[in-house]
This record gives sequence, C-alpha cells and structure tokens, in this order.
Amino acid sequence: MSPLVTIVIPVHSREAELTELLDSLVVQTYQQFEVVVINNDGPPKQHLLAPFLNRLTIRYIELGENHHVKARNRGVREAAGEYILLLDDDDLLMPTHIEQALEDIRSSDLVFTDAELFRFEWQDGHRVVTDWEAFAYDLDLVRLRQDSTYIPSGTLYRKRLHDAIGPFDEDVYNYWDWDFILRVSEQGTITHPARATVLYAFNGTDNLSAKQDETRRRYFDRFCEKHGLVNMEMKNFHIVQAERRDYVRQTERTFTGAFPGRTEGE
Repeated sequence: MSPLVTIVIPVHSREAELTELLDSLVVQTYQQFEVVVINNDGPPKQHLLAPFLNRLTIRYIELGENHHVKARNRGVREAAGEYILLLDDDDLLMPTHIEQALEDIRSSDLVFTDAELFRFEWQDGHRVVTDWEAFAYDLDLVRLRQDSTYIPSGTLYRKRLHDAIGPFDEDVYNYWDWDFILRVSEQGTITHPARATVLYAFNGTDNLSAKQDETRRRYFDRFCEKHGLVNMEMKNFHIVQAERRDYVRQTERTFTGAFPGRTEGE
C-alpha cells in the first residue's frame, strides 16, 4: 500500500533525539506513512534506523552537505505521499497527531497545531523533561508578517502546494519556515487547531533559533526584502517567546512529561 503521508526529517548529529522521535512515530494511531531521513553530512545513521525497520517504512538519504533547507527540499522531491509532514530531529509527536491532522486537512491545504515547548536534562543517555509550557497562539495572518508564531514541526500539507509556491527557499536559510508559511497563506488555506500535539525542544543555545550573528542578519534582511517587511527587528526565538507569553490561547493539552513511545524504565 502506498503511503498517504511522507514524513521529512533532516538529521545531522543528534542520535538519542532521533531515536526518541522514531519511538513517537511507532505509536502513532495512524500508520499509513513513510519516513524519509536526510543526513546533512553528519555521522552515518543506519545503525540508529535499523531497530525500526520492521516497524516503520524508512528511506535514508545522504545529502552530502550540511544544509537543512536543501535537505527538506530533497525529502519533498523523494516523497511518495500525497501529504508532507515536517519534523525536526529533536522534536516529537503525540500519538494522535497524524490521525487528527488528516481529519483537519480535509478542508484546507495546510494544518499546523499548537505545541508544548519542553526543557530537559540528560539522564543515562536520554532526555528527561523538566518543565513545559504551551506554545499556542491564534492564527492572525496580518500579525504573522511581524511575528511568526509558526512552528514547522508537525505541519501537514498537500505536496501539490509546491507546484504553486515552489520549493523551500534555500536563500533565506534560518527563515525558511517563516517564508514558507507566508507564501502558503497567499496561495492556499491554513487550519490551525487549538491542540498541542507537537513536542518542541526548547533548551537554550543549541537551537539555531537562539543564535544571533552577522550571517543570520544577512538571511533576515533577505527575508524581509522578499516580503516587503520594514522596520523589523531581528530577535531570537527565546527573546520573542518571553515577550509573547501574555497572548497564549487556550488549547487542548495532553502531554504529561513522558515522551510517547518510551517504555517504562527507559
């Protein structure tokens, strides 16, 4: 049976995190999907994928360079599914995420949910959640041009959207996701249910969104020029998140601090 959904996961050096993500896919209540793992010039990952090959349909691609946007574009080109689901290699999905997103997308082109931002510490080679908070904001397409409350992990969309808007923009690099959701909003329809079924790692400076440098500034300026955005201040995700907490909306939350798919004692 052909997969309905292709899950695109760029990877580089996170090994334990990728294993936890795959565990969360094994327990999805909807299973007609394939997983395309694209290695961005990191260490080989076949040994991590091997334990899952009898439980998930996985394809593995070596990109040959460290470029996460090119990796996503490669994953989309290789996708067999009618729908694409985006995931970062350190995030996870709650068990009903795909099933519910497929229900929502019947009336739209793209679905993205709210998330739980979780912090963690390392214990015995895996992450243990220390605290978490809801990342949940109403979809306001006007405000979205000034402040992106879009987390791409968990996004489900129709692959044919790329026929209208083209591939992910490799030239804006760090801002590929903000650029993507703005372009989709101009060409398609978006559903944003109040349901926090994405688990988003939020642990400080190891995240690309926490880094500020001149290279990132060039990408930001390029993104702003592309979309005609003026008087924009470049801020990292952590700073902006602190500023927007007063606007959090009510959302359905089922996360209890334990990663889906992890067995007791692990």
